[in-house]
Amino acid sequence: MKIASAISAVLASLAPSVFAQEYHRDIGAGIPLVDYHYGMELDVQRVLSRTDISQKAGVVPVTMVYEDSQGELHKVRFLEWSRHTSNS
Repeated sequence: MKIASAISAVLASLAPSVFAQEYHRDIGAGIPLVDYHYGMELDVQRVLSRTDISQKAGVVPVTMVYEDSQGELHKVRFLEWSRHTSNS
Protein backbone atom coordinates (compact mmCIF):
# COMPACT_ATOMS: atom_id res chain seq x y z
CA MET A 1 0.00 0.00 0.00
CA LYS A 2 2.84 2.41 0.80
CA ILE A 3 4.37 1.85 -2.62
CA ALA A 4 1.13 2.82 -4.34
CA SER A 5 1.00 6.02 -2.28
CA ALA A 6 4.59 6.86 -3.18
CA ILE A 7 3.98 6.28 -6.89
CA SER A 8 0.82 8.42 -6.77
CA ALA A 9 2.74 11.23 -5.07
CA VAL A 10 5.52 11.13 -7.67
CA LEU A 11 3.08 11.14 -10.59
CA ALA A 12 1.06 14.00 -9.08
CA SER A 13 4.22 16.07 -8.60
CA LEU A 14 5.22 15.60 -12.26
CA ALA A 15 1.86 16.60 -13.75
CA PRO A 16 2.36 20.41 -13.56
CA SER A 17 5.70 20.23 -15.39
CA VAL A 18 4.18 18.15 -18.19
CA PHE A 19 1.37 20.68 -18.65
CA ALA A 20 3.86 23.58 -18.56
CA GLN A 21 6.01 21.96 -21.27
CA GLU A 22 2.93 21.44 -23.44
CA TYR A 23 1.91 25.08 -22.94
CA HIS A 24 5.34 26.41 -23.89
CA ARG A 25 5.44 24.18 -26.96
CA ASP A 26 2.11 25.63 -28.16
CA ILE A 27 3.08 29.30 -27.60
CA GLY A 28 5.34 29.45 -30.66
CA ALA A 29 3.16 27.38 -32.98
CA GLY A 30 2.58 29.14 -36.29
CA ILE A 31 5.13 31.91 -35.66
CA PRO A 32 7.97 31.98 -38.22
CA LEU A 33 11.39 31.24 -36.73
CA VAL A 34 14.08 33.87 -37.39
CA ASP A 35 17.78 33.20 -36.82
CA TYR A 36 19.44 36.05 -34.92
CA HIS A 37 22.41 37.76 -36.55
CA TYR A 38 24.85 40.22 -35.01
CA GLY A 39 23.43 43.75 -34.88
CA MET A 40 19.82 42.65 -35.31
CA GLU A 41 17.52 44.90 -33.27
CA LEU A 42 14.90 43.15 -31.16
CA ASP A 43 11.94 44.95 -29.59
CA VAL A 44 11.38 42.64 -26.62
CA GLN A 45 8.61 43.78 -24.30
CA ARG A 46 7.97 40.40 -22.65
CA VAL A 47 9.55 36.94 -22.99
CA LEU A 48 6.87 34.25 -23.22
CA SER A 49 9.11 31.17 -23.47
CA ARG A 50 12.69 30.14 -24.06
CA THR A 51 14.60 26.88 -24.39
CA ASP A 52 15.72 25.36 -21.09
CA ILE A 53 19.50 24.91 -21.29
CA SER A 54 20.08 24.22 -17.60
CA GLN A 55 21.18 20.63 -18.30
CA LYS A 56 23.32 21.37 -21.38
CA ALA A 57 26.95 22.42 -21.64
CA GLY A 58 28.83 24.58 -24.12
CA VAL A 59 27.35 26.70 -26.89
CA VAL A 60 23.77 25.62 -27.51
CA PRO A 61 20.90 26.91 -29.68
CA VAL A 62 18.12 28.71 -27.79
CA THR A 63 14.68 29.54 -29.16
CA MET A 64 12.84 32.45 -27.57
CA VAL A 65 9.23 33.47 -28.15
CA TYR A 66 8.54 37.06 -27.19
CA GLU A 67 6.01 39.86 -27.48
CA ASP A 68 7.13 43.23 -28.86
CA SER A 69 5.93 46.68 -27.74
CA GLN A 70 3.10 46.50 -30.30
CA GLY A 71 1.81 43.21 -28.88
CA GLU A 72 2.99 41.08 -31.83
CA LEU A 73 4.60 37.69 -31.22
CA HIS A 74 8.02 36.74 -32.58
CA LYS A 75 10.26 33.68 -32.41
CA VAL A 76 14.04 34.00 -32.65
CA ARG A 77 16.85 31.43 -32.42
CA PHE A 78 20.32 32.33 -31.16
CA LEU A 79 23.37 30.69 -29.63
CA GLU A 80 24.06 30.92 -25.90
CA TRP A 81 26.83 29.64 -23.65
CA SER A 82 25.61 27.19 -21.01
CA ARG A 83 27.82 26.60 -18.00
CA HIS A 84 26.25 23.36 -16.85
CA THR A 85 28.86 20.86 -15.71
CA SER A 86 28.31 17.19 -15.06
CA ASN A 87 29.87 15.81 -11.89
CA SER A 88 29.06 12.18 -12.64
